[in-house]
Amino acid sequence: MSSDLKELSQEFEKQQPLTGDALGILQGAQAVASQFNTALRSRGFYDATINATIDGKPIADASALEALETRPETDAATVEVRIDTGPRFRIGSIAIRPPGTQQSLPGIDRAELGIAPGDPADAAAIIAAQNKLLDDLRKQGYALAAIKDREVIVDHATREAEITFVAEPGPLARMGPVRFTGTKQVDTVWLQRRVPFKEGEPYTPAKVEELRGRLTSLGTFNAVRLKPATELDANGELPIEAELTDRLQRSFGFGASYETQLGFGIEGFWVHRNLFGQAESLRLSGEINHIGQGYAILDTGFAFRAAFRKPDWWLSGQDLRLEAAALREVVPAYTRKAATFYGGFDRTFSPRWQARAGFAAEIADITRNGVTQSYRMLGLQGTVLYNRANSDLDPTRGYRIEFNVQPWVDTGPGGDMFTILRLTGRHYWDLAEPGRTVLATRASFGTEPAISIGGIPPDKLFYAGGGGSVRGFVYQTAGPLDAYGNPLGGASVVEASVELRQRIGKAFGAVAFVDAGSAYPDFLPNFSQLAPRVGAGVGIRYYTDFGPIRADVGLPLNRRPSDPPFGIYVSLGQAF
Repeated sequence: MSSDLKELSQEFEKQQPLTGDALGILQGAQAVASQFNTALRSRGFYDATINATIDGKPIADASALEALETRPETDAATVEVRIDTGPRFRIGSIAIRPPGTQQSLPGIDRAELGIAPGDPADAAAIIAAQNKLLDDLRKQGYALAAIKDREVIVDHATREAEITFVAEPGPLARMGPVRFTGTKQVDTVWLQRRVPFKEGEPYTPAKVEELRGRLTSLGTFNAVRLKPATELDANGELPIEAELTDRLQRSFGFGASYETQLGFGIEGFWVHRNLFGQAESLRLSGEINHIGQGYAILDTGFAFRAAFRKPDWWLSGQDLRLEAAALREVVPAYTRKAATFYGGFDRTFSPRWQARAGFAAEIADITRNGVTQSYRMLGLQGTVLYNRANSDLDPTRGYRIEFNVQPWVDTGPGGDMFTILRLTGRHYWDLAEPGRTVLATRASFGTEPAISIGGIPPDKLFYAGGGGSVRGFVYQTAGPLDAYGNPLGGASVVEASVELRQRIGKAFGAVAFVDAGSAYPDFLPNFSQLAPRVGAGVGIRYYTDFGPIRADVGLPLNRRPSDPPFGIYVSLGQAF
């Protein structure tokens, strides 16, 4: 309550000048006293008393205006407000009934409302309970449910509030037809394939939200507005109008990143979001990295990529992906020149379960310690994701579990075969106000069964270290090194991170983190042979509509002589 009143007083001081017109000053003081009273009652302080004065005169007294008019207009008035909150009132009883009757409405789980007798009579909690009641009715299939009235009767003798919600469920509803309007670029007949329900199914708001998600995920609309009808049709179904606002079909953009050990990177892209009228996307991108590192311009890396996506290929919720790239990768462990190809499917089974499967091919020349070796790789790629996080860009609660499997075969003279297996979990705890204080954790384990570790190409080995791994250590170096300090990579890896994220105001945030991890030469980690590298540090976040911009400083806690004293990382999005 103190923080609420302090915020109101600060707003009053900002907006109300205390010099000048006497009547304006008096009316401003009376208005803020009224706001104090409303704020107190909203928190359950119904017997609070407020004594406000201007220059020592009560604001309700005519003498206050007279005193203000006699003083010079350039002199600032003094406003003082003394508050005695009195006892806080509690909830005495909660009734839920239909209109026109005193009988309780059946089928309501009161434990889910968030309030109970004996709780403080807090207006925000009562309104939140009303919204939960409405959501509960709609989840039961009453699509047209409405709260007709909310009665709060305060008994000053008992210091209790009796709360009554008058709820009208209406008839049970079924899912109705969906009509698409507004778009001039996307085939509305094809959009019907994105509808996640059939007409006549029992109504549930979750299906409506899933429809919204499926339309938004296409990336072709600036806005998706779903407008359920205000009444059921003759079949007892609820028609829905999807009002769509087209996004520009073509766009381009640029980005930049920096790490102390890897230098600057720049990239640009061009994208067409609706190539043939059914939300097919084509993205062409290029990047130059490792700028400012090494001794010549030839030490820079580059990549040119093309990616095509066709939504709902053969089946609803199944996207076709075709990707190709030509690149030169310059990293501490190796230099790689390659052409890569991928073709496969992304399949969404539910809002929680997603999978990816496809075929990959690579032609690569990899130089390591002055020796270049050629590879002709064929492989399969499969990923399964179980996602219960509340956001992809900036999650504040929930968790994700991802499993990746990639069997590869070298069709060249070596004929080596191996399989990359990796399991990664992330968890997010919302500790205080929603989204303000978040504890994020990450753990990952990978292994590569193979006949011979020496037959695994250097770029397919596991590495640890860098901005998305163990901050404070150079990219790829949190693991075994050769005699010259170059990363060797490994056939297994273990990583773990803990990060505390705190929002500051509306746009900024701060983090503190500890990362640990290492790659290991064998198929299973051997901690007695090589202890995990540990890094810790702090960072800042600037929150935008498209995700947070982060800047982190990491320090290696068990630093080796070859490790730098710190690392700086700047990029878009949270670390994990």
